[in-house]
Amino acid sequence: MKTKIILATLLCTLVSTHAQAMGSKKPSPTPAPNPAPVTPTPAPSTKPTLDFGPELSEDAYLNAGAEVGAQVDDSQNDNELVGSSRQVINNDQVDQCFNDEAPHEYFADQISYYVQEMINDVPAKVGYIGSYYGTSSDDSAYFPTSLIRHPLCNVTSSTLSATINKVPGQATIDKLNRFANTVNTLRQEVLNGDQSAKKELLSTWTRMFSCLAYAESLSTADTTTSKNVAAKVGPSGYRKPAGVKFYEDPAQDATSRLNIGMFQFTPNSAGNIQPCIRAWNSLNQNKASCQISQKATQADLIKALGSSYQSFNAFCGIHKLVQTFAIQVNTTKSSATHPSNVVNGKLKGFEQRCVSPHFQAGKAYNHFGPFQNSTGSNLDKLFTCIESSR
Repeated sequence: MKTKIILATLLCTLVSTHAQAMGSKKPSPTPAPNPAPVTPTPAPSTKPTLDFGPELSEDAYLNAGAEVGAQVDDSQNDNELVGSSRQVINNDQVDQCFNDEAPHEYFADQISYYVQEMINDVPAKVGYIGSYYGTSSDDSAYFPTSLIRHPLCNVTSSTLSATINKVPGQATIDKLNRFANTVNTLRQEVLNGDQSAKKELLSTWTRMFSCLAYAESLSTADTTTSKNVAAKVGPSGYRKPAGVKFYEDPAQDATSRLNIGMFQFTPNSAGNIQPCIRAWNSLNQNKASCQISQKATQADLIKALGSSYQSFNAFCGIHKLVQTFAIQVNTTKSSATHPSNVVNGKLKGFEQRCVSPHFQAGKAYNHFGPFQNSTGSNLDKLFTCIESSR
């Protein structure tokens, strides 16, 4: 009997102990349900849908340069574009990078040649400064741009007050819109299949940049001051070619003071010449002798920007407009694009935007003073040249 009581007591103790042990054990957590899948917002497509048809014939630029160059020279009472045949006087490697065998002896040839190249989509190469303007740091992520990929924005005193500091009068604004409407009409005709309109676009943009070249440098390229500056800063053995302006801007700091050539660039590879170097190298990637180091010295850039035919300088001047267009098209900042690209507080898609030359440098990476109306009168002077030279 005693043995049974002891066994019973022991059994109860074991059961009780096991029950307590089971009660103190934390249950396995219930697996959390899988979260509902999140669909990421798709990035806007960087592939254009508009087709501008076949490229112009390789020599189309020659006719545009000869005709427009002569008209602009006449309007300026000068002969810098087609009246003076240029001679190579230095070892100008950048003047040997063309895709044709034409002599390229006139400045107008270089302007129309690179306008023709940039009627087609070209790499803007502004990714390395993208963070300043609300664009990608990845050049391959940019929606393509060219001189005609997007329409030009019409402007008003209100929109200009948002993009430049010195708003011109209505007569000047009318000139800007007449130019924009001409470009946009021809652009639409190209999209409708009229390839002759593409030749007209080539001439229209060649006229713009020919007048801009006069505004920037051509009328004062061979003054005594220009020659003296070239003699002071030129590297050993360098001689200033005719028509190539050297200018020291007293309003700029030492790193930006020296300006060279057709479109007045500073020979500083850390400055705003850098996107031009990258784009130039990309377009000439199969020509080793045409490559320019991204860390080129001042001496090397003086030679490139101050070359006899002004090839790299002309390229960079025209490419500068493509650069600011690329910022305006690809930015996520409303301040870096035209006001008409913002609807109900939202930016239009890449392909639906218009573009404008008229921005302050800090807003959309513009290089040229006349486009910003920097003096209060140079914008009107530029567009007067465009209209009077037709």
